[in-house]
Order: sequence, then C-alpha cells, then structure tokens
Amino acid sequence: YEVIVTADHGQSLRGHHGGKGEDQQEFAMYYFGDADGPDLDGCLDQLALAPSVLSRLGVAVPASMQAAPFF
Repeated sequence: YEVIVTADHGQSLRGHHGGKGEDQQEFAMYYFGDADGPDLDGCLDQLALAPSVLSRLGVAVPASMQAAPFF
C-alpha cells in the first residue's frame, strides 16, 4: 500500500490562501510507501504535487503539467 496525505496549499496567519507568500505556497505532505519519497528537509514545488500523485498511480502525466514528479 501507499498512502499520501497532503494539502493543496498553505495559508496565512489570517486564514488567507492563494497568494504568493511562502506561508500560502508551502504545503504539508506525508508519504508512506515503497518509493523513495521527497527529501525530509527539502522544499517541494506545489506544481509537482499533481504529477507526483499521477505518477504513483501509474497514470500518464500530461505534457501540459510543467513540473516533474518528485518521486
């Protein structure tokens, strides 16, 4: 089994999201499975989240997705 627990974005202290601030761009991700997950202390690209999940599911990543999977 593989389990990916994540959020699609962070939020500011005032509860806002969707901005360009670090607190709004960062997201948490926990991965449990056989693949080598991302570096524990590394910074993940939010654009790589969807391609990464598709890749682990064995689904082709569309060329329109700009970021490479981080798995």
